[in-house]
Amino acid sequence: MNSPKYRLFVCTKQRDANDPEGCCHNCGALEIYQAFEEEISQRQLENQVEIRRSGCLDHCEAGAVAMISQPKPHEVSWLPTKIQKKIASNKHYYGRLKRADIAELVESHFVNGQPLKRCLL
Repeated sequence: MNSPKYRLFVCTKQRDANDPEGCCHNCGALEIYQAFEEEISQRQLENQVEIRRSGCLDHCEAGAVAMISQPKPHEVSWLPTKIQKKIASNKHYYGRLKRADIAELVESHFVNGQPLKRCLL
Protein backbone atom coordinates (compact mmCIF):
# COMPACT_ATOMS: atom_id res chain seq x y z
CA MET A 1 0.00 0.00 0.00
CA ASN A 2 1.38 3.39 -0.99
CA SER A 3 1.48 6.29 1.41
CA PRO A 4 -0.76 9.22 0.55
CA LYS A 5 0.81 12.30 -0.98
CA TYR A 6 -1.06 14.53 1.48
CA ARG A 7 -2.36 14.23 5.02
CA LEU A 8 -5.30 16.44 5.92
CA PHE A 9 -6.22 17.01 9.56
CA VAL A 10 -9.44 18.86 10.43
CA CYS A 11 -9.66 20.05 14.02
CA THR A 12 -12.89 18.87 15.60
CA LYS A 13 -12.01 19.85 19.17
CA GLN A 14 -15.09 20.64 21.22
CA ARG A 15 -15.09 23.06 24.15
CA ASP A 16 -17.85 24.79 26.04
CA ALA A 17 -19.54 27.44 23.89
CA ASN A 18 -18.51 30.12 26.43
CA ASP A 19 -14.82 29.15 26.46
CA PRO A 20 -12.85 32.31 25.58
CA GLU A 21 -10.39 30.26 23.53
CA GLY A 22 -13.15 29.19 21.16
CA CYS A 23 -13.17 25.88 19.36
CA CYS A 24 -13.36 24.55 15.84
CA HIS A 25 -16.34 22.32 16.59
CA ASN A 26 -18.48 25.38 17.34
CA CYS A 27 -17.31 26.97 14.07
CA GLY A 28 -18.67 24.17 11.87
CA ALA A 29 -15.68 21.80 11.87
CA LEU A 30 -17.78 18.68 11.34
CA GLU A 31 -19.41 20.24 8.28
CA ILE A 32 -15.95 21.19 6.99
CA TYR A 33 -14.69 17.64 7.56
CA GLN A 34 -17.69 16.22 5.67
CA ALA A 35 -17.21 18.72 2.83
CA PHE A 36 -13.57 17.62 2.48
CA GLU A 37 -14.62 13.95 2.45
CA GLU A 38 -17.22 14.62 -0.24
CA GLU A 39 -14.92 16.72 -2.43
CA ILE A 40 -11.99 14.29 -2.14
CA SER A 41 -14.29 11.38 -3.00
CA GLN A 42 -15.94 13.23 -5.89
CA ARG A 43 -12.52 13.98 -7.39
CA GLN A 44 -11.33 10.41 -6.69
CA LEU A 45 -8.37 11.60 -4.61
CA GLU A 46 -8.74 9.04 -1.81
CA ASN A 47 -5.40 7.39 -2.68
CA GLN A 48 -3.61 10.75 -2.63
CA VAL A 49 -5.22 12.38 0.41
CA GLU A 50 -5.54 10.85 3.87
CA ILE A 51 -8.15 12.78 5.87
CA ARG A 52 -8.55 12.57 9.63
CA ARG A 53 -10.33 14.37 12.42
CA SER A 54 -7.86 15.81 14.88
CA GLY A 55 -7.72 17.43 18.24
CA CYS A 56 -6.56 20.98 18.73
CA LEU A 57 -4.21 22.36 16.07
CA ASP A 58 -3.35 25.38 18.26
CA HIS A 59 -5.10 28.01 16.14
CA CYS A 60 -8.38 28.15 18.08
CA GLU A 61 -9.00 31.81 17.29
CA ALA A 62 -9.17 30.92 13.57
CA GLY A 63 -11.67 28.03 13.69
CA ALA A 64 -12.58 26.02 11.71
CA VAL A 65 -8.97 24.98 11.16
CA ALA A 66 -7.33 22.36 8.95
CA MET A 67 -3.69 21.40 8.51
CA ILE A 68 -2.28 19.79 5.39
CA SER A 69 1.10 18.14 5.38
CA GLN A 70 3.01 16.57 2.57
CA PRO A 71 4.96 13.89 4.41
CA LYS A 72 8.27 12.51 3.31
CA PRO A 73 8.49 8.72 3.12
CA HIS A 74 10.31 8.43 6.47
CA GLU A 75 7.85 10.61 8.42
CA VAL A 76 5.29 8.88 10.61
CA SER A 77 1.72 10.00 11.33
CA TRP A 78 1.18 8.30 14.68
CA LEU A 79 3.36 10.65 16.72
CA PRO A 80 1.71 13.14 19.10
CA THR A 81 0.89 16.47 17.46
CA LYS A 82 3.43 18.47 19.46
CA ILE A 83 6.25 16.19 18.33
CA GLN A 84 5.03 16.15 14.72
CA LYS A 85 5.06 19.96 14.68
CA LYS A 86 8.75 19.90 15.51
CA ILE A 87 9.79 17.31 12.95
CA ALA A 88 7.19 17.24 10.15
CA SER A 89 7.86 19.34 7.11
CA ASN A 90 5.84 21.09 4.46
CA LYS A 91 2.75 21.95 6.52
CA HIS A 92 0.06 24.47 5.72
CA TYR A 93 -2.57 25.69 8.17
CA TYR A 94 -5.91 26.94 6.91
CA GLY A 95 -8.38 28.84 9.05
CA ARG A 96 -11.82 30.42 9.16
CA LEU A 97 -12.90 27.73 6.72
CA LYS A 98 -16.42 27.62 5.38
CA ARG A 99 -18.07 24.92 3.28
CA ALA A 100 -17.85 27.24 0.26
CA ASP A 101 -14.02 27.24 0.52
CA ILE A 102 -13.52 23.49 0.31
CA ALA A 103 -13.88 22.83 -3.44
CA GLU A 104 -11.48 25.66 -4.24
CA LEU A 105 -9.02 24.54 -1.56
CA VAL A 106 -9.03 20.93 -2.84
CA GLU A 107 -8.54 22.12 -6.42
CA SER A 108 -5.73 24.48 -5.50
CA HIS A 109 -3.80 22.40 -2.96
CA PHE A 110 -4.41 18.76 -3.92
CA VAL A 111 -4.95 19.00 -7.67
CA ASN A 112 -2.66 21.93 -8.59
CA GLY A 113 -0.17 21.59 -5.72
CA GLN A 114 -0.54 25.25 -4.69
CA PRO A 115 -1.71 26.40 -1.24
CA LEU A 116 -4.88 28.50 -1.31
CA LYS A 117 -3.43 31.78 -0.07
CA ARG A 118 -6.69 33.48 0.91
CA CYS A 119 -7.39 30.81 3.56
CA LEU A 120 -3.84 30.30 4.87
CA LEU A 121 -2.98 31.17 8.44
